[in-house]
Amino acid sequence: MTGTEKLNWNGYTLVLPSICHCHVGQLAVDTLINTLNMKSVRILNWTCVEPVIAYDPYENTNRENLAFGIEVYEEPSLKILVIQQRGNIVSGKRQEFVDELLTFFKNEQLKEIIVLTAFNAVERNDVQLTGEQFRYLSTTLDSNNLNWIVLEERQDKHHHKIVRDRDRYYIAGGGIANRLFYTTQQSQIPTTILLMFTDIGQEVQHANELLIRLNQWKKW
Repeated sequence: MTGTEKLNWNGYTLVLPSICHCHVGQLAVDTLINTLNMKSVRILNWTCVEPVIAYDPYENTNRENLAFGIEVYEEPSLKILVIQQRGNIVSGKRQEFVDELLTFFKNEQLKEIIVLTAFNAVERNDVQLTGEQFRYLSTTLDSNNLNWIVLEERQDKHHHKIVRDRDRYYIAGGGIANRLFYTTQQSQIPTTILLMFTDIGQEVQHANELLIRLNQWKKW
């Protein structure tokens, strides 16, 4: 599709990667799209994303279809909308990207945003070095029944918690995840970030782990 068609996505859940350390988010989204056999329904012509044109990575039978820098995929029976981002965000335009995303969210009357990303494992604090390597942040989700661990708040050099909301959480190597989470908090948009503490060589394993957690929550 060219992106001119008007489709009804009212109440859909939006899933997208934050381009991040080891590309874990993009790998997870690729797997989600391929597993659910989702179809491309729109190309987003956002000038804040570098243009990309490549062969469709989900098409095995021919090379007629193309993939683009930022593209929307749909699974109507589950009311899932997925954005796959292949082009990097243009330098200095991260806030523009967030603004474009939230405009898209509001215009399409979507239900919630789920972001898949990674945290550079070398930046972990002492508490995070062992045990569970999955964390989440959410403006709405109560994970008590899931036994998930919320990402720990940052501390200053004196081990005091950071007071300013914008700086309370830090996702090292997580791309626009920090900025998006803070902005959606201020706008009261339901947003959940799923992340793994990831090092080089763990990309595929941790992309799959994100999808396991997502399915544990959403039962897709």
